[in-house]
Amino acid sequence: MVARMKQNLMLVGWKIAPMLAGEIAADRYPRTDFFELSRRLDAKILSFNEIEQEADWLIQMARKIGGKQLALAVAGFRHRSEFDVVFTSGEDIGIPLAIFLKLAGIRKHHLMIGHRLSPMKKALLWRLFKLHTHISKVLVYSATQRDTVLSKLHAPRESVVQIPFMADQNFFRPMPEIQEKHQICSVGLEWRDYPTLIEAAQNLDCQVKIAAASLWSKHKNETEEQPLPPNVDARGYKYPELRQLYAESKIVVIPLYQNDFQAGITSILEAMAMAKPLILTRTIGQTDTIVDGETGVYVEPGDVEGLRQKIKHLLNNEAERRRLGCNARRAFEEQFTLDHLVERIGELA
Repeated sequence: MVARMKQNLMLVGWKIAPMLAGEIAADRYPRTDFFELSRRLDAKILSFNEIEQEADWLIQMARKIGGKQLALAVAGFRHRSEFDVVFTSGEDIGIPLAIFLKLAGIRKHHLMIGHRLSPMKKALLWRLFKLHTHISKVLVYSATQRDTVLSKLHAPRESVVQIPFMADQNFFRPMPEIQEKHQICSVGLEWRDYPTLIEAAQNLDCQVKIAAASLWSKHKNETEEQPLPPNVDARGYKYPELRQLYAESKIVVIPLYQNDFQAGITSILEAMAMAKPLILTRTIGQTDTIVDGETGVYVEPGDVEGLRQKIKHLLNNEAERRRLGCNARRAFEEQFTLDHLVERIGELA
């Protein structure tokens, strides 16, 4: 008898643009983890696209009550009998799905990405429903979140897996053909301490370009509330522009507010992939990727003068910039590529 292949479902909390695959093929957009994972797992994807077109009354009611994430969890629950393995792209979908499965007395092999499980509401729901029984593996990106899930949520140690995050090594790559300008850049919105960077940039003898945008974060854009010095510019960048910005910049600065998860990790890995030297705020949650003095440089939270001096030091030291950038790219290739992430998750499914 031929063994039946596992049927896999991916619940992806994102609206996938119709032309996305073509943009990726044309090198205008980085490869996505959900497309690559769906190929690796031979999985069906349910995303916000399907939710918006769904006629099922229960799914539509869930969308009206709790938004697209809850509706996607309901859709996953409704399709549960068709699949052996369910992968959820974040706890905003994975927690409600686990609750539905628990209340129905149904077990599935459920892999969930846990971005930040420390907030009180999530922790209360987890403990109230003892969700570790209906989430087979929690995949976390930082040691602080791993420790939270183990110590505060009391999940079994074997169910918690820390994996490094990723960037697409094909799209984000060293581009020596692009000449650097006398500028630095900063990228992203999530937990970004742009007021500190803007103050540190005052009187710096370089241009400061801030790509204050994010596909994922709902944080406000603090650059809109700050008077910008003449040498500072802040706006959104599309992906080809963003890659160009990285390539043209001598340093990438990621200023962060104190937090307990890997805020800023996407921009950090993109910069590492581009072989750029990094200056990064040392936070509780952001200590698993950069090795201070080897693959980047840390600065303390809110330290305006410390940040200014580190920027000046690297601007005036080309050899140090090259050393840090080369080390960063090497570490990225060894641990943090998209292909690494896909293989790690694929082995757990």
